[in-house]
Amino acid sequence: MASVSWQRKACYAVVAAAMLTVAALMIRASRDGLSPSTPGPSSLALGDLMAFPKRLLRVEEARASTANSHRQDWGAHRRASMASYLAERAKCDSPDHPESRWRSVDTKAEGMDTTYTWSPDNMDKVERPLGVQTCEVEDAAGESGWTFTRFGPFVGEGDYDWHFVSINPMPRHPRAKFMTAKMFAPVTRDGRVLSYPPVHTHHAHMGLDGVHHWFDSHGDSICAEEQGGTACYLREEPEGYGLPLLEVDSYLLDFILNDVRKAGSPAMTFYMETSLRWSADASLTPVSRAHYTMHSTNFQDNGVEYSHPFNTILLPLREESIMWHTGKWLVPGRVIYSPVDQTPYLHSHRSFLKGMWAFAASPEELGLTIDLLSHTPKDLVEFGDEVPDMRDVSWIIPEEYDAFDSLFARIGQSEAGMDALRCWLVPGESPDARTLDHVAGTDTSALYPEAWQQNWEDSWYDRVGQVYCNGPWLFEPGDNYTIIAVNGLDPRLDEDGGWDKPNLQ
Repeated sequence: MASVSWQRKACYAVVAAAMLTVAALMIRASRDGLSPSTPGPSSLALGDLMAFPKRLLRVEEARASTANSHRQDWGAHRRASMASYLAERAKCDSPDHPESRWRSVDTKAEGMDTTYTWSPDNMDKVERPLGVQTCEVEDAAGESGWTFTRFGPFVGEGDYDWHFVSINPMPRHPRAKFMTAKMFAPVTRDGRVLSYPPVHTHHAHMGLDGVHHWFDSHGDSICAEEQGGTACYLREEPEGYGLPLLEVDSYLLDFILNDVRKAGSPAMTFYMETSLRWSADASLTPVSRAHYTMHSTNFQDNGVEYSHPFNTILLPLREESIMWHTGKWLVPGRVIYSPVDQTPYLHSHRSFLKGMWAFAASPEELGLTIDLLSHTPKDLVEFGDEVPDMRDVSWIIPEEYDAFDSLFARIGQSEAGMDALRCWLVPGESPDARTLDHVAGTDTSALYPEAWQQNWEDSWYDRVGQVYCNGPWLFEPGDNYTIIAVNGLDPRLDEDGGWDKPNLQ
């Protein structure tokens, strides 16, 4: 689920990693009124989906138009939330708030282990010093607030250079009982949140007590502009919910940033801002993260280690393929669904993702059997020196067939069928469904006076898209879930058949 192209030549279709926020049923029962519900495409009856699966797969304009006003509201809501965040952060620079000032952190004195290495190509790495600043802003009652942390400066000159940073532990507020929001994004010296381009957030992972992906951001965290744009770097828990913290909990952070401007671009100074909103309100409903990824490709066999960069899966580039992840719920609970808060959400390499569907069923109950799987043939690896291994498996669809038709023909005839569908993301042209946006190229003329505005590649760039669910997803211990992804290179990236661009997510 991380980068797959550290040699600027990619041959992978990378599968989805879904993040579900779940609440215990016994807790939910007393706070059911807090469950957000937003009308829109998710209200389409399952019977319609079963009768006309193309509506689900292609996101027809008729269905899209019925929820257009709600989508506009989501974008406005997200921009308003980001404006509120920026107003709180501005107190760190205001003489009217002397209690909230940026302070430089002596990481050694405060017991923080930090590393920063830079590389032009992810091969030869150079250690560099890392600056850390933090600022605390609390509400009047001291019951909630933001812990703002800023790392840098970083200096990039384009050509997809690499900035690797890790920090352990991260600063935390002593009164924090819950975390209710995060904002992880690259920013300029004056705090402007940068989009992609010019900076690609390969990943920003915050781990709690060693468990990664408690909070995260990636290159596909930005929405289409109508849906909020860079405001989607800010992700809030739905009203009344929070991720609980114990006094003994500590968290760490690691991130990688890439300057994706053209090679030889003017030097650009930027920072990484990683901020958390905390609350001391013990009445919040605690939630947890269910983080589901496709299978790991890092393993040992007879003493030999096998791995791919960033634990990715080597799949055919131009042929469509299908993968699935499955398991059983360990506790009773409910998936929290709040589209305006981007809950649930999905991380993937959008250049290769053609759709994701989450089902409350096992693969076998959906007609997906192990005999469909095959190893990635070496002759389908077009670039680089990566070699498929025994865990690079998927359902590879022959060129004369369509992956969607093949998948849903099986599901339609299966024991569980489309009744088991719970959530999905399918790329399309409407703002909520766009997972790639075309961005025009720039140069160094007077039209683009700042370094961060200059020398952008004219290309397609990843955007998050909207995950929809069709209603409450309740589960009991032992209940099955299966997450399915259809992979294949987006044809807009390969119109002349000469695709060789990296996908660095």
